[in-house]
Amino acid sequence: MKQFLLSALLAASVCIPSGIAQPAKKASSPSSKTLYSTIMAMDKQVFDAYNNCDLKKFDDYFTRDVEFFHDRTGRTESRHDLMKTMKSLCESGGMRRVLVSAKVYPLDFYGALEIGTHRFYKIVNGKKQAAGSAKFINVWKHDDDKWQIARVISYDHD
Repeated sequence: MKQFLLSALLAASVCIPSGIAQPAKKASSPSSKTLYSTIMAMDKQVFDAYNNCDLKKFDDYFTRDVEFFHDRTGRTESRHDLMKTMKSLCESGGMRRVLVSAKVYPLDFYGALEIGTHRFYKIVNGKKQAAGSAKFINVWKHDDDKWQIARVISYDHD
């Protein structure tokens, strides 16, 4: 009986493709704390540029083919179109963004996923007026030691 079980086990192991029998390999990625700190630092840089209408800096934080999905205004299909919207926003007085909360998850072989909530304020006559809050998902791409946002989903605006 032992001989039969051993033979069956050996035969089964030969028939199973090696990719299935082996555990999946993880990509080498920063530790969770390091990744969180990195993305939070990048988030701060992006929105410092946003809050100060620094269009040159803001532009650098997005991939050329960025897609921005907004539950109220629709889809923006490129960095060029995103920057046209940003320029218009700045010309009308700008907005201020305050991060409320965020979580960061690794996307092996690509970058990171940032999911959070933020609040916005309109600038009217130099003063902040509450404009509402929203949830967001940013897909960060890590390429050649550079982090850029490749996809944005902005939703649940109040």
